[in-house]
Amino acid sequence: MIITRIRSAFQWILGRHLLAGLPEEERRSFYLTANTIIILAVLVFFSWVQPVPANLVIALHILSFAFFTELTISWVLLRRGYLLASQVFLCFALWVMDITIIFSFPGQQAHLYLSVAMLLPLLLVARKHKKIRIVLALVPFCLFIARETYFKILGGQALYGPEPAPGTLRADEVLLDVIGSQSFLLLLAYLFIRGRDEAEAKMQTEHEKSEQLLLNILPMEIAQELKEKGVSEPRLHNNATVCFTDFKGFTQIAETLSPTELVAELDRCFSYFDSVMERHNLEKLKTIGDSYMFAGGIPEASKTHAIDCVMAALEIQAFMNQMKEIKATQNLPYWELRLGIHSGDLVAGVIGEKKFAYDVWSDTVNIASRCESSGIPGRINISSATYELVKDFFECEYRGAVQAKHKGKIEMYFVNGLLPDLRRTGESRIPNEEFRKRYKLLLG
Repeated sequence: MIITRIRSAFQWILGRHLLAGLPEEERRSFYLTANTIIILAVLVFFSWVQPVPANLVIALHILSFAFFTELTISWVLLRRGYLLASQVFLCFALWVMDITIIFSFPGQQAHLYLSVAMLLPLLLVARKHKKIRIVLALVPFCLFIARETYFKILGGQALYGPEPAPGTLRADEVLLDVIGSQSFLLLLAYLFIRGRDEAEAKMQTEHEKSEQLLLNILPMEIAQELKEKGVSEPRLHNNATVCFTDFKGFTQIAETLSPTELVAELDRCFSYFDSVMERHNLEKLKTIGDSYMFAGGIPEASKTHAIDCVMAALEIQAFMNQMKEIKATQNLPYWELRLGIHSGDLVAGVIGEKKFAYDVWSDTVNIASRCESSGIPGRINISSATYELVKDFFECEYRGAVQAKHKGKIEMYFVNGLLPDLRRTGESRIPNEEFRKRYKLLLG
């Protein structure tokens, strides 16, 4: 309990609760600034126990108290949301402290903190304040050169006397400043690198999410081309298969459902269809209202595109039949599905400059749509072109030449299931080992 309260108090001092809503870089800058103020406050505390000449004790303690007051002001500015003002004031306070000690009190190692002051703005200040960051780093750089010039070239001395001769200082008088300044620099660098690593890890996670989102919209090959070139030229595919699905009585049943229930029902169906696409290596193209469209043989050519589409259609139809049985036993309205499939050449790709969508165009698409609209709920309707590609795998029922809107008569077939010698006993859509052998032979 006590440890939790101490941790909460420390988080409050750091101002973690103020980070919400800040951009990632500003969050890191805020966090580093808060930690820097705390580290400097700790170093001020230790300066009170550092051994100093008796005649300098009061002056150094007054200076330490003044610096602690400046740190408090910087902390208040930070918590009020004035991040840049807090950082500038913090750097200014450190310069004044260093210069006052360097040019007033002999034997002190305050010049070591000037190297820290050079790096401090480069680590703390956000990139959008580049000029301010450079200026804040150049000031202690110039002060360090001025210090070296005054004492080592011009032979100057501090206000309270000359610099002690080499070998006359005690180890504790020197090492506390050396250890303090370098530990401060090391800790600050560690905090900066840890913050950067966390930000990069977060960016990598977000990048992977965006990549996955892009791949949910576009095929990998097309997405990669868009990233590299900014455009993706539509491609001609000489042999592909397109499938349309549509719910019978969708409008009537939709009128009995709330918008939320309607969307949930569609999502349940289409999510299952998506999983079927993944299993059969097919490409989902789009949904238009209650219609679901997918294709095989794109964007990569496949010798089994028609078979894959029919296998997927059988699985989808089985799912819808199962849903129908469940709904019927509960006296609930249910949807029945028509599926239409046609094979032929088409053009596939991405056009336009905004809201990219992978789509297909050609008369093959139009005929596939007519096969769907000319079908019967609960059945899979295929064209003669698709039949020629799948007849060695599936048991089909010839329908004859069916009149299709704007297309005249098209020879069509119903798919009843796999051929008897290619399916498990009693399962019209579950393939057996013989099916897999023929399928692999087709793949070559």
